[in-house]
Amino acid sequence: MADERSSPPQPDREAAVCILGAGPLGLAAAVHLLAARPGLADGLVVVDPAGVWMRTWHEQFARLEIGNLRSPGVHHPGTRSGELAEHTVRRGLDGSGLPYDLPTTKAFAAYCEDLVARMDLDRPLAAAARRVVPVGDHLAVETDADTILCRHLVVATNPHRREIPDWVARILGRLPGAIDHATDIDLRTIGDLTGTTVAVIGGGLTAAHLAVGAVERGAHVELVSRRPIEIRSFDTDPGWLGPKYLQAYSAEPDPEVRHRQALAARGGGTIPGWMHQRLEALVALGTVRLHEGRRVVAAGVTNDQAELDLDDGTALDTGLLWLATGTTPDIAAQRALEPVLPDIATVAGLPVCDRDLRTGRHPIHVMGRLATLTLGPAAGNLWGAQRAARAITRAITGVDLEYDAITTIPHPRPPRRQPAMSTTEYHTNAAR
Repeated sequence: MADERSSPPQPDREAAVCILGAGPLGLAAAVHLLAARPGLADGLVVVDPAGVWMRTWHEQFARLEIGNLRSPGVHHPGTRSGELAEHTVRRGLDGSGLPYDLPTTKAFAAYCEDLVARMDLDRPLAAAARRVVPVGDHLAVETDADTILCRHLVVATNPHRREIPDWVARILGRLPGAIDHATDIDLRTIGDLTGTTVAVIGGGLTAAHLAVGAVERGAHVELVSRRPIEIRSFDTDPGWLGPKYLQAYSAEPDPEVRHRQALAARGGGTIPGWMHQRLEALVALGTVRLHEGRRVVAAGVTNDQAELDLDDGTALDTGLLWLATGTTPDIAAQRALEPVLPDIATVAGLPVCDRDLRTGRHPIHVMGRLATLTLGPAAGNLWGAQRAARAITRAITGVDLEYDAITTIPHPRPPRRQPAMSTTEYHTNAAR
């Protein structure tokens, strides 16, 4: 436990609220707080190593050449559901042409830039948080730039650990530069792959984007998914966005039970119908071979090639191995919180929070996937960013920002093999 009797760090500045992270979570928190209490602007400090709003988020999409979001356009960092769609129309930006009003990454980026300007948000402090130390009923956030004494700390960084299959350890170091996790891959920097076989491990949307990107560079792709490919419009059922499922979830007193329920609701990776169609087309061309419901049981290296043995007896020789095996939220991955972690109860790395998303005995609020035990399995989505920002704003300012009624916008008919769900059904499921 942090020794609160030792001399506290001397602050360089004071703040009512310090937000760690300038991505969509941090942006949602800042926007909601200022919408509820504009005078809080002088008491709000956002800390992010990039020193720029949304830079890491936009880079993640650009690295995998992702052209649109998976969340419907009514979910975004702002306080009013229809404003992203209105902004897109007002700026004359193209839509994605996909069901459920999925915004393009370009339109989303332009909207977030406008939101920052409209709310007159300062640039984030370009620094990394090093240590969070309790000082009475406040917290001292030590960064590599200065120390901030704050009344409330909002963790909006989505700390996590990568999921790496055990068999990867057998070949690590033997194929330098050939094995990468999806979080490290930048398709923009990868040249011609003609004649190269790329093994993509994973069955979700990230794996699909990697497979498409590799094929576009001339590679042949072996896509290995431990489960049969599951086609799903969203990574969680819309019923988890409202009382249909959340009422019983919130009433469950045991956080370990809630954790199991959230895991079951999310399952593994899924692929929306529009991306599955792209994969089917590549399979038909012979540039992608799917291995559904298959696991790697052995791995070795011969002649600078990875040799993978699958549980059905298939042997794969591959020059590049890309791991789209996901990440797991873990509050301990936010190393700066180490002094206060003993005061925070967790289940499998997830903090136990109250309805205000406050965890432990210090004024620390969490967002994103860290809020799963309170908000449910969709906590890490843009819907979760909105809900967390609203809850934290209510706790800090006493103002509960009521969202307007969601306005549906006409969209193209779902493509073939898209699960049949209209926009009206989407919102109906969420509201039940």
